[in-house]
Amino acid sequence: MLKPVHWLRLPLSLMLLLGSAMLPATADETMTLGIFAYRETAAVEARFSPLLDVLSEALEGREVRLEVLDLDALDEAVDEARLDFVLTNPRHALVMRVQRRVGGELATLVKQQGGHDLALLAGVILARQESGINDLTALEGQVVAIPGQRFLGGFMAQAYELHQRGFDPYRFADYRELGSHDAVMQALLDGEVMAGFVRSGILEDWQRRGHDVSALEVVVSRRFDGFPLLHSTELYPEWPLAALAHVPDRDVRRVTSALLSWEGVSGEEHSAFFAPPMDYLAVEQAARALGIPPFAESQRSVVTQLREQYGVLVWFVPALAFSLLAALLLLLILYRRRHQLTRHLDEERQALEQILWGTAAGTWQWNVQTGETRFNERWADMVGYRLDEISPTTIETWMTFCHDEDLERSNEQLEAHFAGERDSYDIEVRMRHRDGRWIWVQDRGRVISWDSQGAPLWMAGTHADITQRKEAELHAARVMEQMRKHAVLIPGALYQYWQHPDGRGTFPYASEGIEAIYGMTPEAVRDDAAPAFAVLEPEDLPWVAQSIVQSEHDLTTWRATFRVNHPRKGQLWVEGVATPERLEDGSTIWHGYLRDITSQHAIQQQLAAYRESLERSNKELEHFAYAASHDLRQPLRMVTSYAQLLERHLAGQLDDDGKTMLHFMRDGAQRMDSMLLSLLDYSRVGRKGQPMQPMALGDALDEAMHFLRPAIGEAEATVEVKGEWPEVVASPDEMTRLFQNLLSNAVKYRAPDRAPVIDIFVELLPDTHYWQVSIRDNGIGIAPGQQGRLFQVFQRLHTREQYEGTGVGLAICRKIVERHGGEIRLESPGEGLGSRVIFTLPMRREAAGGETQNG
Repeated sequence: MLKPVHWLRLPLSLMLLLGSAMLPATADETMTLGIFAYRETAAVEARFSPLLDVLSEALEGREVRLEVLDLDALDEAVDEARLDFVLTNPRHALVMRVQRRVGGELATLVKQQGGHDLALLAGVILARQESGINDLTALEGQVVAIPGQRFLGGFMAQAYELHQRGFDPYRFADYRELGSHDAVMQALLDGEVMAGFVRSGILEDWQRRGHDVSALEVVVSRRFDGFPLLHSTELYPEWPLAALAHVPDRDVRRVTSALLSWEGVSGEEHSAFFAPPMDYLAVEQAARALGIPPFAESQRSVVTQLREQYGVLVWFVPALAFSLLAALLLLLILYRRRHQLTRHLDEERQALEQILWGTAAGTWQWNVQTGETRFNERWADMVGYRLDEISPTTIETWMTFCHDEDLERSNEQLEAHFAGERDSYDIEVRMRHRDGRWIWVQDRGRVISWDSQGAPLWMAGTHADITQRKEAELHAARVMEQMRKHAVLIPGALYQYWQHPDGRGTFPYASEGIEAIYGMTPEAVRDDAAPAFAVLEPEDLPWVAQSIVQSEHDLTTWRATFRVNHPRKGQLWVEGVATPERLEDGSTIWHGYLRDITSQHAIQQQLAAYRESLERSNKELEHFAYAASHDLRQPLRMVTSYAQLLERHLAGQLDDDGKTMLHFMRDGAQRMDSMLLSLLDYSRVGRKGQPMQPMALGDALDEAMHFLRPAIGEAEATVEVKGEWPEVVASPDEMTRLFQNLLSNAVKYRAPDRAPVIDIFVELLPDTHYWQVSIRDNGIGIAPGQQGRLFQVFQRLHTREQYEGTGVGLAICRKIVERHGGEIRLESPGEGLGSRVIFTLPMRREAAGGETQNG
């Protein structure tokens, strides 16, 4: 029997050897092997420290760490990904394989004891001789010491033995968990308990170490050929060594090879090495029957549940054994139990068959060594046959249906799985249907048992018909190819930009046009968008990045115009637009379009320069008009004054013709002065008025009507104002001047046979951001062909004798309205039918904010 410390020397040696087989020779890489501490941690670490130098040399410099942990600590270390390999008892390995990311068995531990190489273990039921406990019946109800219910040899093996004997193992005794096998042995020898459970070999180990164990005896002792140790239960495979899911396949293969070729560690009393993984089905069967993790209580077998339900009746049987009535009752109970079990098993079998059929999965089992192969009916149905039509089935049956090109790939996958390079066999293959067409099948499977030489024995797996999915993939590929061809014809580039959860940016799709934009192929940015951002103009890069962040945050359309330093074309101006989409993992993908607008941008620059030049010229012209009109008034005033003086001085000497000429001279000068004043007013618009500011438009109208009240009263005009007058951003005095000119015209150009009626109305134009003001009158109207001349400077439709004026008033109105961002026009059905002046003004937010910016 192995001494505890010597036995625990094995995992450390194993860990160091694994390191040399699995890790590259880098000083900063480490591998960690976790071992179940079924004995004291300090003893394990002290025993294996002399081997560190040897193992370090074998590992070529890679550091190997050993963590000796109890079961709870092992689980926590696996959850935190602190371990790479685990060596533990089979029951705990089964739990970690189902509930945590721990793979299957790489190898099974083999120990030598009593001159035998042992890859099996069993449970031992011990009792003190004076206790009188010599069978399970006498043990029932006693206080029993155990290392813990998570120990295979220390509890589970004995519990399964009790279960098979018809007992409820959980109610069988008063269990006292002491934490380790040694603690149980010490409690038995000290007389603290009369019975206890330990694993096989512990009793012999204590005896070898000099302890007197003569006071103990094995209850229900059993014998198996080739297993020399005392035990009370069936045999189970020894501890497995398993790899966690994150360990690369390459390292797993190297570990497996190292384990099977390792000669082991040896000592004076024991040696240990590893063999190919044994069949751990017995452990799983026991766990299922007992309903222990990883199998829930509700998953206990029907037999166990019935025994718990009718356990009281079972105990009445011995008492009523001599009664014929009790015997008949027992037979009836047994019959009912058998009938219920049979029916339940049939229901479970039918349910399993229905589930498999509902998933449309065909199943197969293959004896790798003999070629024997078993298929279910669904497997045959996939290729258009009944199972009896292709029976008897072997591996040749599968090869007959499989496409020749796929057979070679299948063999490669199988060899990789057999060699431990792949955890399972998984491949998509074509199979010939009965009607001659090819169907696509997803073929999955794995080895479920190995022979004693480590060769694969049985494989099991499923077939799933994926023809529709493959056809959909082919269709999608064709559509993608068509889109690619169409994208080539579109100027610019279609693209998808993906911002991953880890911050990476990629272009999962980009048309070939992206090379004309960024100077690189779609493949160059498919997995990393950094090369595209690297050619952006450095001044533009920060705000472009910020616009992407804003679009991602608000899920709003991304628009931007930026510069790209193309490696062959030089600097380009690029315009981009894309729509974001939030994915399930929280990342964002944009679907968009990029185009080269370098030529358009140059044109825009030219237009901007031309507009600036034009505006400068207009300002110069306005200044000239103002200066000219202002300076010309002085000589005109002199002409007028001297004409008046001349008229008074020569009043008695002028004849009628002289008086007429002198009158025309003075009148012309006065008319010229009026025109210059009007021209001054026109040039002052936008220069001398009040600045733009929020104002109530109705206030400007009221002030204009106040100035015109005498004229309105004299003409007996009626003015009606309608609508909800808004607040706008405008120059107050210019708005007053606008209304004053328009209302003055409505009063002035009235029909001689009727009093003026003026309607003023304001409304918000639908689907726009503009207010519309209408001033309608019943005056003399305007001929249709003359309406276009009205808003030009010094344009008159009537003589001075008919209506006074200079022809500048409506031109001033047009200039005011256009300066405020609106439009003005005049409508009239014709002469004598009145007219309507209409002008628009932008709403307050647009007037205040200027042009709307997009992007």
